[in-house]
Amino acid sequence: MKNINITLLLATMVFFLFSCSREEDSALGDRPSIRMVSPALAFPGEEVTITGLNFGNSSSIEVFFEEKSVEIVSSSAESIVVIVPSISPTDKETARVQVKVDDRKSNQYLFRYDYAQPILDEVPLTFEQGEAIELKGSGFGERLDQVNVLFGGIPATISSLTDEAIELKVPDYAGRVKVDVVVTVKAKSSEPVSARYTNVSYKNPVFAESRPDPTVIKAQDGWFYLYATEDVRNMPIMRSKDLATWESVGTAFTDVTRPTFEPNGGLWAPDINYINGKYVLYYSMSVWGGEQTCGIGVAIADSPQGPFVDKGKLFRSNEIGVQNSIDPNYVEDDGKKYLFWGSFRGIYMIELSDDGLSVKTGAVKKQVAGTYFEGVYVHKRDGYYYMFASIGSCCNGVNSTYQLIVARATNLAGPYYNKSGYDMMNEGRTLILDKNATFVGNGHCSEIVQDAEGKDWVLYHGIQTSNPNGRVLLLDEVKWDDAGWPYFTGGSPSLTAPVPVF
Repeated sequence: MKNINITLLLATMVFFLFSCSREEDSALGDRPSIRMVSPALAFPGEEVTITGLNFGNSSSIEVFFEEKSVEIVSSSAESIVVIVPSISPTDKETARVQVKVDDRKSNQYLFRYDYAQPILDEVPLTFEQGEAIELKGSGFGERLDQVNVLFGGIPATISSLTDEAIELKVPDYAGRVKVDVVVTVKAKSSEPVSARYTNVSYKNPVFAESRPDPTVIKAQDGWFYLYATEDVRNMPIMRSKDLATWESVGTAFTDVTRPTFEPNGGLWAPDINYINGKYVLYYSMSVWGGEQTCGIGVAIADSPQGPFVDKGKLFRSNEIGVQNSIDPNYVEDDGKKYLFWGSFRGIYMIELSDDGLSVKTGAVKKQVAGTYFEGVYVHKRDGYYYMFASIGSCCNGVNSTYQLIVARATNLAGPYYNKSGYDMMNEGRTLILDKNATFVGNGHCSEIVQDAEGKDWVLYHGIQTSNPNGRVLLLDEVKWDDAGWPYFTGGSPSLTAPVPVF
């Protein structure tokens, strides 16, 4: 009996719903009615299907999104396929959809626009900052308030927009000559397209505050990091994407963590390296005139920004028997680790332990250059070892006579000869960087860095004659002649030059 009652109840409900539906449809008469738009969330240019009743003859149908008539792909009495129109800058993110058959209008159905990932097809491969260019693709929409174009992370100014084209003004130099261009529509971004600036130059100095004796490394995070003699206490750290634009990011040490083996000493002439997964910073510690008590120490960090943990001194002058033991330069060669050092009392080298944090047990120092040099940097290229070094006075303002010289060898331990065949043990050297009217006292170069176009670049310090307070940071390209010798254009610091490409 119970089952019979349930069956009767269900039958009654079905009859009631059917009757209501017929009554509702009857009440509509021949007026069109929208029941659904599917999908209810779609991107401009996509097809959506409108389902309902009384759509009638296809020749008399119109479909509107708000008041915009849209393209009809196909239709029947109960469904219409249309193309979602582009959204204009004045449109909202939703649209009221309405079907009109002859002069009869349907109810309004609320539709919401979606945003697919925009596609960037065409970008000029080169451009100048400030240049007006056009990007082509699809899925850009037509709403300026929802579209951004970034050049290396720097936003451009859009002048006009359609769903398939963007006209804009290239922003000023975005920090790198080679940049990724990305279009973002709401939260969805295109795949990046690589392009480059062509009219970007830097001016020397690239950093106008005193940053003597620079050392540089490209870190695992993609930034270049630079360390320098502590004209900023505790040894300044700076970073750059292109070697030409620098920002300060702190110091290697603090008053609490700074080395102490020379209690009143300054931290000079660092040398940064990446060894066994650690950032290893060699440093000099000395006071002016303290040539027997100065020495070289080492600190390590997991990040190029520190914190650096001091591992103490490698040696002092009076311990290793080399007066004025400063200006370290770490070199790896044939699976072994070495340290070069010295300042106007001879240039020496010695083998280090496998971790680079101490002198190798039983290692014996070897002199490789005479007493005319300091601030050495050894660079290997095409079978030669090039020893860059500085001569003259570094720190007498506009009267400074510092110069950068070079010699080369076929063996890391020398002998190192200049172009004329004279040995550095007998003061042989080839001058490659001298003064000009703008910069004097130029020298103590960093490591050579090669850019994406195969050009070699080096940082060094100099004194600006118009403002001789401190030793400012300079950048120049190192070029190579047919015989394999390095040189600088004009033999002195450039005033302006094209920015390196990375």
